[in-house]
Amino acid sequence: MWKYRCKTQLITLALAFVCGAVAFGFLLYADPSNASLSFLPPELAAYAAGNKIAMCVSGGLVVAGIANIILIGQLLMTQFQVSPIFIYLFLFLMPSYLILIGTALVIPMVILSIVGLIQLKTGRDSAFRRAKITGDTELVRIYELHHRLDPQYKAMAEECRKNADRAASIYALGIVAVMCVLFFVNNILIMMLAIMAYMIIFNYIARYRASCMIPITKLLYEQCDPEACISAIIYYSTRRGKVRLTNQALLAQCLIYLNDPQLAQDVLITFPRKDAASVLTYWSLMSYIYYLMKDQAGLERSYEEATKVRLNFGHTGVMIRSEELNSIKNRLDLMNGDFSECKRYFLQSLKTAVFPFQKADAAYYIGLISFVQQDYGLAAMYFRQVIQTGGKLYFVGNARGYLEKIEELDAMDQAQEQQASLPALPAVTESETVTVDVQEPEASSEDAGDGTWAPSETGPADLPAKPEDSSGETNPDEDK
Repeated sequence: MWKYRCKTQLITLALAFVCGAVAFGFLLYADPSNASLSFLPPELAAYAAGNKIAMCVSGGLVVAGIANIILIGQLLMTQFQVSPIFIYLFLFLMPSYLILIGTALVIPMVILSIVGLIQLKTGRDSAFRRAKITGDTELVRIYELHHRLDPQYKAMAEECRKNADRAASIYALGIVAVMCVLFFVNNILIMMLAIMAYMIIFNYIARYRASCMIPITKLLYEQCDPEACISAIIYYSTRRGKVRLTNQALLAQCLIYLNDPQLAQDVLITFPRKDAASVLTYWSLMSYIYYLMKDQAGLERSYEEATKVRLNFGHTGVMIRSEELNSIKNRLDLMNGDFSECKRYFLQSLKTAVFPFQKADAAYYIGLISFVQQDYGLAAMYFRQVIQTGGKLYFVGNARGYLEKIEELDAMDQAQEQQASLPALPAVTESETVTVDVQEPEASSEDAGDGTWAPSETGPADLPAKPEDSSGETNPDEDK
């Protein structure tokens, strides 16, 4: 996970160094009397007055060290599930020691971030080569071969991007404000409180930035229109004609509901797995992709990797993790043919579903399992529900196909029942025999040539055979 944070860490340290150097330079060069250095010991103040460039560099390193402590704390919280309370406790008890440690670790952190960036880029390039694609622009081109970008969602995407940029600007101003507090306030307690307030405000800004994507997310979650959602994401990710895909998880989810698992897998190559929640999301999506691709080994690996994730969200994190693991386990059961257990899971999911796409997903698989179990009445009921709520999900087309098969089977059963209910003709006795003069038909393909008639071998038109019993290991989704 740390590799996906390397770019952010490197940029943060660079900006902190520049801000610190500029601030110290302003204090030194704007004050010819060197009164601003009065807080330093006389020997160090004299050295700083004669070596201003060195002091600017030192000031930049100190500020970068403070930023480094914050970055290390975030890394510990995500990588090793360390509670934020311990980070705040150390900041209050030993701020000077932490600043010294952070300053000493600035250069090692820069080197580590550069190495992580190189490894991450090498891994992505290797994955792109295996997928035979060159990058995000190629992914969009492949998508447009089968689907159409809807320009009516371009304005919505641009508005969402403006709001996200506004949130990023507020975040940058917050960094400037914290730097001002660090340089112009001599009270350590106020400095620590300012840093804590900044971290709290950062969480609110991050939530606001995430909420900027809600109008785009609703296109899938509420309107069940994955093509519209993908169009908005692509327009959102396009700047000055260059595509750099963002929100890969939502994009891959849309592609899954368009029944394009291979492209969804390619999209997730660049998905940033920065924390435990994103890792769990990644493996949950990959499990759905592996299920659609009939890859049981990949599905089992997804479940194994997901069990290693621990969410540091208390009771809420435990619930989220449990739901995701149950979802992956259910796909394994579905692939292995445990239809009864899967049906119970989907029935429970249908009851607790909040969004229409979730209801359509659960109803489709309930109908599919019922069809395999030859419970055609129940299957037809759920397939109609999919058609009613599924919008433009690929489930809708499959549900219509299964309904047509069910109607054909019902028609065939009704015909057989009507034929069985007809009264039998009475037997004809010799006294009731009637001689009928029948003109001999002309020779045809059914005439044997010697006056005898051979029955036709073609028979009636083939009707769809009823599926086998659900006791086998047949995957119910093979008819899709």
